[in-house]
Amino acid sequence: MQQETALTQSVSHAPTAEHTADHAGHADHLQVASFTYSVANSKMAMWLFLASEMFLFSVLIIAYIIARYAHPEEHALLNVPLTSINSFILLLSSFSVVWALSGIQSGNQTRLLRGLASVIVLGSIFFLLMMYEYAEMSHHGVTLSHPFGMAFYALTGFHGAHVLIGLVYGVYVFNRAFNGVYTKENHWGVEFWGLYWHFVDVVWIFIFTVVYLI
Repeated sequence: MQQETALTQSVSHAPTAEHTADHAGHADHLQVASFTYSVANSKMAMWLFLASEMFLFSVLIIAYIIARYAHPEEHALLNVPLTSINSFILLLSSFSVVWALSGIQSGNQTRLLRGLASVIVLGSIFFLLMMYEYAEMSHHGVTLSHPFGMAFYALTGFHGAHVLIGLVYGVYVFNRAFNGVYTKENHWGVEFWGLYWHFVDVVWIFIFTVVYLI
């Protein structure tokens, strides 16, 4: 009788298949909620960072405008045709980011890799052409010892540093994509980097307009 009672209690306390399924479903729900919360926090952190960067760029743009009107003769030395081509290259890289992101969102790993590779190549070309322009400007005597040169190099160089950081980060994202880390369901890493790269492109539009076209 005691054995039957113990067996009955054991059976009554044993987890049923339905209970196990409910527990697993609850765990999955918590995992999804935790991931969503983490993504939301990451987005907020990125937007706050980009907002702070906008303030820094705004200060540098104002400083350049003051130096530009104080030294118009040095502004005439800027290579507008070369920088126009370079600007188009950077904007084209932004479209490559969109193409890569849409690829992983549809589960197309090949498009993701090709898009990321295109961004890295185009961004590298932009950076190298910027260095060429610096060498050209230095040859014409525009250096950090002059107010215009200091304002020009500070503004465009600060942006160039952001491009370089984006390229290094892009190589990291490409390596993770090559190893199959990103999926159709989980590709936040690509989107996170994409936000940064789009910011770099948008800021350059303002810089190009203020520095080279006005």
